[in-house]
Amino acid sequence: MVAGAAWLRLRRRMSWPSLFVVFSVASSGYLSAAAVGSGIAANHLRDAGPPPWVALTVIVLLANATGLVLGLAAVRMFRQDDMPFPTLRPAIDLMASLSREREVSARPLWWSALVSGAVAVLASVVTGDGTAHLPGTPAFLGLALSPMLLGVGALAGTRSAVWMLVGTVCSAVVWGRRDPHASYTQHLSDGPVLAVGIGIIVGYSVATLVRSVRVMRRGPAAPHVTGDRRTGAVLAALLVTSAAALCWHYGAGRGLGVAALISVTTLLFALFFIRVGAETGLAPLSPAIFLGIILLRLIGLPVSDAIILSTAVAGAAMAALYYTYAIRVADTAVSARPASGLVLSTQALGGWLGAVVGLALMAVLLRSGLVGKPEFPAPLARAFDFVATAYSLDSSQAQQVGPPLAAALPAGFLLTFAPISPSALGLGLLLPPETVLVMSLGGAAAWLVGRRAPHLKETVGTVASGLVIGEGIVSAAVVAARAFG
Repeated sequence: MVAGAAWLRLRRRMSWPSLFVVFSVASSGYLSAAAVGSGIAANHLRDAGPPPWVALTVIVLLANATGLVLGLAAVRMFRQDDMPFPTLRPAIDLMASLSREREVSARPLWWSALVSGAVAVLASVVTGDGTAHLPGTPAFLGLALSPMLLGVGALAGTRSAVWMLVGTVCSAVVWGRRDPHASYTQHLSDGPVLAVGIGIIVGYSVATLVRSVRVMRRGPAAPHVTGDRRTGAVLAALLVTSAAALCWHYGAGRGLGVAALISVTTLLFALFFIRVGAETGLAPLSPAIFLGIILLRLIGLPVSDAIILSTAVAGAAMAALYYTYAIRVADTAVSARPASGLVLSTQALGGWLGAVVGLALMAVLLRSGLVGKPEFPAPLARAFDFVATAYSLDSSQAQQVGPPLAAALPAGFLLTFAPISPSALGLGLLLPPETVLVMSLGGAAAWLVGRRAPHLKETVGTVASGLVIGEGIVSAAVVAARAFG
């Protein structure tokens, strides 16, 4: 987005509507092929042979189209709720600042972004993974050196920070009792934590959907019903196309079973990504892929297929999330709100460009031999491979997933009606403790300033936005430098 803003400045076309187009295209393309790219890398590290690039391109494009349609269907639901969308605040502040349509001073935004970038550079130099650990302490006792997470925690609010901390404390207790020296991937996949965390969030998402059905059906029906039917028809066509392709590849019986599982998990993952992203600012992409891999392995799919299909499902869920993000930003327009057609077209364009560029970049990385090397270690790819090879129908791990998942789903549903935050609780279980701890510190700092100096509440939000922007820019530059330097 920063590069797009610079281009607009050079062409003297800087305005909020122009920045929105840049934001929408960039956001939808940002992760359109990232999940499948990690799946490709995982299979590459397993020496699974060269990937069928044409088939992978079709999978990514189909996943993005499905996610976009799911986002269209979900918009009416989330518009009825007052959710903070914390990670959108930095983008909105940046757009308002660059277009000079901001009521408060932008200086705190730029100064905090500068400080955040400097800390991020220092952390990347001092530590390999950006986490500080005391010598001799277990893996779960650490602190992420991340101003971005500090800012996200401040923007998400105290309630989310508290319940995320409760979740991560429970996760750390289980981690310490089972194997304090295990890695995060081993802890998350070898035990009930993954199933409970995702089960709580999915149960909460389903409860929210049930509560919203009456609201979604309300209002002047003619245009909405027509749009809803059209959206449903397109979604059905995409799912039928996916089912036909799976039946062609696996045979009718097995293909229909895989298609049914993928359809259900895509819907559920999209639903809880949207809810969690809107409330806490983070979507548990890796844990969702872990669960997808486990479920596909349990129905007997080969390791390579389970990895690719689960990453495609997660990619579809992310596409749905980013469409709702674009709608939320459009709703905050300082002048004329962008038309729904513009939002849809820019999101589709960004997803298509991201898929093509992402897969092309992955092909270059595989050809260069960097994947798996210190310059490009691909930790997510290794984690996906670990999970996929650990699970099969007769594995001991398989017996640990079903019961806690079955118990967590109704628990998440019921917790929706309690005065807690099930989404934050589940996310706290799923994310690394060092990540949640920093976010909790950000939430605590925002609460303290709000209590002691209420007049600085707007400034705290602006500073937090700068922390997110600064590290975000530096992180992108560091990844590029390590991959191609």
